[in-house]
Amino acid sequence: MMLRHLKGIIVVVPTPFDEEKRIDDASVDRMVDHYLALDVQALTIMGVMGEGAKLSAREASDLMKRILSRVQGRMPVIVGASNPDDDVTVAMAEEAVSLGAAGVMIAPKRGLVGDDAVGSYFEGICRRLDPAIPICVQDYPPASGVTLGVDGLAQMCRSLPQLEMIKLEDMPNLAKLTSLVRQFSERADTRPAIFVGNNALFVDLELGRGADGIMSGFAFPEALQKVYRRHMAGDADQAADIYRAYLPLIRYESQPGVGLAARKYVLQRKGLIACPVLRDPGYDLTPEDRAEIDRMLRQLDRAQV
Repeated sequence: MMLRHLKGIIVVVPTPFDEEKRIDDASVDRMVDHYLALDVQALTIMGVMGEGAKLSAREASDLMKRILSRVQGRMPVIVGASNPDDDVTVAMAEEAVSLGAAGVMIAPKRGLVGDDAVGSYFEGICRRLDPAIPICVQDYPPASGVTLGVDGLAQMCRSLPQLEMIKLEDMPNLAKLTSLVRQFSERADTRPAIFVGNNALFVDLELGRGADGIMSGFAFPEALQKVYRRHMAGDADQAADIYRAYLPLIRYESQPGVGLAARKYVLQRKGLIACPVLRDPGYDLTPEDRAEIDRMLRQLDRAQV
């Protein structure tokens, strides 16, 4: 399936580690099996919240092989391939697709200034890659340090057909999302899939503004699936009601620095990973943090949404 045609929920998969901070293969398998059972639309691995930048080249290759082998083509898998070294980005993208990935996610390289510079960067990457390799452009300035304008982003996608998807995570996001959707309103054939992220912090509004789906690592993708399906069924009010029940935890996971630690703790509580540890640099939850998360999980149990 082309990335351009994807809609729905894409789970950003965290990378589980054991107490020695080695990749925990058994936890990887449990998570993948869980997401397959949920019938989400795709997975993204080795992104920012997958701690992709903390993996060695060998670890990244082994993790790709393990997950893609586990999925066995049952759903698309997008592999994070951003790297300061263009050679590494190209090599990782080629390996990912050769192993069965549906495409790769690439952010603008740090230090680029202005839409022209970003466009030239992606043009160079596309020139080096096989034209059949689809790319998701990750517009996430907090991680890349690069800001993209709407006009430049739209023009870049029109001129480079390999750019089949945008993960829009700039802030403020809503006006940019609306403007981007309007850019393609008369040329649907060139429109990339537009997914939103930011830990699902505004998805009830973003779906109403034309987002094609949600790419998030939120610990309850099954909740986002319900929100999306109710919204697509025309029941925006019920979608919002479901969303509000999970909003305290979504907000908690959205804290810079703290969020991934909270997410892994929830995934451990759900029995999906054995250990919530992050690789350095990473935040260690305090007893107060864990007590707050436990309380929110009890509230969700009572809400039965």
